[in-house]
Amino acid sequence: MKTQRLLPVLELALCCLFLFPGLLRSQMPQKPGRLTVTSEPPGATVNIDNRRMSRQTPFTFVLSPGQHSVSVRGKDQTGKDMSCTASLDIAGGAAKSVHCTAKGWDPPVR
Repeated sequence: MKTQRLLPVLELALCCLFLFPGLLRSQMPQKPGRLTVTSEPPGATVNIDNRRMSRQTPFTFVLSPGQHSVSVRGKDQTGKDMSCTASLDIAGGAAKSVHCTAKGWDPPVR
């Protein structure tokens, strides 16, 4: 008689043990990604998603996963304007770096 009562309880416990943690993991947000922005020379201003950042190059930004527009503006050693703009895909938990020079992104950003 006790065996019949335990069987449904045991089945329910096993279902919760195997199914519920999987549901929780799928509901967790992705980890942020990191984007390191550098320039030659350093000290250029950085805009991400059309917002001016309060930091100049070099700096590592923590970003949500997904597409982001990045622009870097400054002057090179000769005083010539330096400008780089790109759309980047940042993966969750990943690190990416970009380097801006007077000639553009080095190496070119894809």
